[in-house]
Amino acid sequence: MHLKLTKYDIIAQYRQGFYLVYGIITVIYIFILFSVPVEARQVVTAYFIVSDTSILGMVFVGAMVLLEKQQIILQSLFITPLKLTDYLWSKVVSLTVIAVLVSSFIGFVPGGMLSNWWLMLIAVLLSSVFFTFLGLGIAARVSTLNGYIAGIVLGGSIAGFPIAGYFFFHDLSLIFPVNAAIELMVVQPEKLGILNGTMCVLSLFIWCFIGYAFAKKQFEKSVIRY
Repeated sequence: MHLKLTKYDIIAQYRQGFYLVYGIITVIYIFILFSVPVEARQVVTAYFIVSDTSILGMVFVGAMVLLEKQQIILQSLFITPLKLTDYLWSKVVSLTVIAVLVSSFIGFVPGGMLSNWWLMLIAVLLSSVFFTFLGLGIAARVSTLNGYIAGIVLGGSIAGFPIAGYFFFHDLSLIFPVNAAIELMVVQPEKLGILNGTMCVLSLFIWCFIGYAFAKKQFEKSVIRY
């Protein structure tokens, strides 16, 4: 992975106000969580974190890619020796850094994730990687903000819709990324079990691979060959 490119993306995200927006959202989430009863705080925290790493991650990465396309930066990048893999991973890593920082504040300050912190971090890392790749793939296909919004609504719905199954056909629903992440965050390690925990992590890894393949294919089809 191109570390200089990742560093550039982090600096660019900071200058473009990503950290400020995330900070404001984090403060709002924390205030809400302090008003939630302690016995329900872990579950509510888990849903906040999943929405943060999925919806916000897709929105921000889409904004970055669309801006680069409009400024003709993106097309120019790929006539240099820069590898597509390096470009994709720099976006994923830089946004995952934000996701981990924000999720840690949301999870630890109100105390909802103190007993499950390491499983929370695994879930955040993997779900952030998947949803950022998903956002990259969608952004590569479109050229307007309206097109991207329509894309993330559709993509987010497809990825997040199975969350309803978490309550009705629980075990089967864990093959979906959102459900696997929630399971890791809301179930205590001693109750989760090694087998169930491994299956959730494996599910998220598989979705990350699918997300990467989707993003790579869309960039090769819609950007590099533009």
